[in-house]
Amino acid sequence: MAVVKIASRCNLNCNYCYMYNLGDRTALAQPKVMPDAIIDATVDRSMEHAAERGLKQFRFVFHGGEPLMAGAGKFRRLIEAARRRGEEFGVTPDFSIQTNGVLLTEEWCSRLAEWRVRVGVSLDGPKAVNDRRRVTHAGRGSYDDVIAGWERAKASGLRPGILTVIDPTSAPVEAYSHLCALGPGSVDFLLSDANYERRPPGDPVDTLQADWLLEIFRLWRAEPAPPFRVRMFEQIIATTLGLTYRNDAMGEGENEIVVIETDGEVGPVDTLRAALPGASRTGFNVLRNALADALDHPLLRQYHGANDALCATCRACPINRICGGGYLSHRYSAERDFDNPSVYCNDLTKLVTTVRRAALEILPEEALRQGELAHWSTAEVIAARGAALAGATIARAQ
Repeated sequence: MAVVKIASRCNLNCNYCYMYNLGDRTALAQPKVMPDAIIDATVDRSMEHAAERGLKQFRFVFHGGEPLMAGAGKFRRLIEAARRRGEEFGVTPDFSIQTNGVLLTEEWCSRLAEWRVRVGVSLDGPKAVNDRRRVTHAGRGSYDDVIAGWERAKASGLRPGILTVIDPTSAPVEAYSHLCALGPGSVDFLLSDANYERRPPGDPVDTLQADWLLEIFRLWRAEPAPPFRVRMFEQIIATTLGLTYRNDAMGEGENEIVVIETDGEVGPVDTLRAALPGASRTGFNVLRNALADALDHPLLRQYHGANDALCATCRACPINRICGGGYLSHRYSAERDFDNPSVYCNDLTKLVTTVRRAALEILPEEALRQGELAHWSTAEVIAARGAALAGATIARAQ
């Protein structure tokens, strides 16, 4: 998957924005919109890479800034080129967009439907919650404009998903009711971009994020049929049952994602900017490098293997296959770089053990015995992690 930064600027000024408001200034040096030569090279390098690796599908995610600010011509150029080149290489391109929704006019919605681009809209909850953080450059809340775009998208036959950065001080019941009323196809809940140098609000031993998410899970699970998909819950359930579910924030296995900036530079997930300003800069560019060359950059190797290359605490944890150590940028500290558990470790432990337990409750006892699936509590996981670390320390001393 290539996250294509087709536009680097944004019409909103969200106070938690990792591109502009958490200390990294590299986006200001980027072209505002991706030039045609970069678009063409992005398509060529992506299709060549897919063909070399024997991939039958390659996913392009339009991102920003706000990607719709690039204009329809840029989208058309990339989509048509990808489909044309894909036929030559035997690769099917797939397209999606993550937008703040403000610019979703009827014309844009019609085009996205025609081009078969899946749509995700960023919205942080009901109006009062969303407008505390997702604001315009003049400081005005964005909710009304986003909902207007959302309604146009639904009227055009699109069923967008929603991406929500959770606010654990808000009311989860209200958030859930609000989501049900909107009727998204899926919801992706994100934890805010925190690390050991920029900790999330609250006491480190608290589990505010997990408590908020588990109330959503309780409501979601109680439905006769879930009204929308929730990637986070699906991931925990799937990996509990031994299935593969790729996600760079949790789980195991290689993360097969690159970010391509408006100037053509290829880097790892750009939320690493929240941990290390300038971290996404690699020097590799689609104008002169194959994607395979960029994938050999140390930071890209670290990101792609992040859910398997874990710190000692995570290696000792019995749920590490499900948690995967958490998101790489959430592990950063100035002292130990990324060699730490997630700053949200307590939250992830409680979330995973609770959802995992709910998943195991539906299995017969024989299946639990055959799969050696124990009903771990949060306390039991913490104790097992501590015991394993203590044993390793004693072994080293001997």
